[in-house]
Amino acid sequence: MKQLALSALVLLSSAATQQVLAADYGAMPGLRPSYPDQWQPEEGDPLSFDVGIRYWYSIGKQDHSVSGFTQTMETRSHTGEAYARINDDSTNSFLEAFGGYGVAHEGNYSTNGGASLALPAARLGYAGLDFGWLPLGSDHFNFGMVTGYQYMNDSPDTGRASFYTSTSAVDVGGGVYRLSGGGDSKINNFEIHSAKLGLAGKMDFGNFDLFGEATAIPYSWVTGTYGAIQIQNQPAPPPFAPTLAQGSAVAVNGHAYGASGKLMVGFRPTENLSIRVGGRASYLTGQYDATWDEVAVVGSGAQRQRYISNNNPFSMLRYGALLEVAGRF
Repeated sequence: MKQLALSALVLLSSAATQQVLAADYGAMPGLRPSYPDQWQPEEGDPLSFDVGIRYWYSIGKQDHSVSGFTQTMETRSHTGEAYARINDDSTNSFLEAFGGYGVAHEGNYSTNGGASLALPAARLGYAGLDFGWLPLGSDHFNFGMVTGYQYMNDSPDTGRASFYTSTSAVDVGGGVYRLSGGGDSKINNFEIHSAKLGLAGKMDFGNFDLFGEATAIPYSWVTGTYGAIQIQNQPAPPPFAPTLAQGSAVAVNGHAYGASGKLMVGFRPTENLSIRVGGRASYLTGQYDATWDEVAVVGSGAQRQRYISNNNPFSMLRYGALLEVAGRF
């Protein structure tokens, strides 16, 4: 009997509770809905991409001195350039790859302080990769550091020195020997690998922007061929070959240091199009070793020997105006 009464009391209590909840359901606060399936941050994608082309009109000046042989070179070059850049607005950083090639050149050079002659030709080509991080500043002005690597081939053509390709001697009669075979020559080919590190800053005012960088070049490796150098040897009367003759072009290998800078002012006529003008300059100075072969008639044969000239000073300067057109997406 007691169990039956207890069961009835539980049923009555449950029914009363359900009636109260049903009566107050509309008065309860709404529950927070779940996140949508495709959630996106309100500020949008922080990454943007710039792709553009540049025209660089530049003036180059070089001075070289190798074992008593000196040359001064000046070139004026028209260069086309392309670049691609990734911008990360969340970290105020960028990564830029670029490359350019000279399409027209003119200039002059002088050898051993002599008369100035017109350059017959020149080559200018380069490629590089820059990384910048600009964490300091405000909404319209940011600054920080920039670092990068650049390869450049800056090779004015200042003539070709002839050298013997002989590896043996030939009897021209009566036990008289001279070098056999012909000769050859090579053009100048200066290749520069540079690392840079410095400061960069940008200002952005909507339709106008300004970007600048000033960097040190703590190390450059310079290598290649200095084909214009003619080694002065003592000749012998015919039919002998020179007692000691140049047997190869002169190879150079050394290091340099310097500085570089860039300043660009931009205008955006539309949201995704930019036009910028400015300038860029770099300067290197250093020393390289120059090596070449000498060949001579020894008895009835030819003998070749490697020579080296150490610590030959040089400098390379290039500066000029830039015009850029770029699109952003």
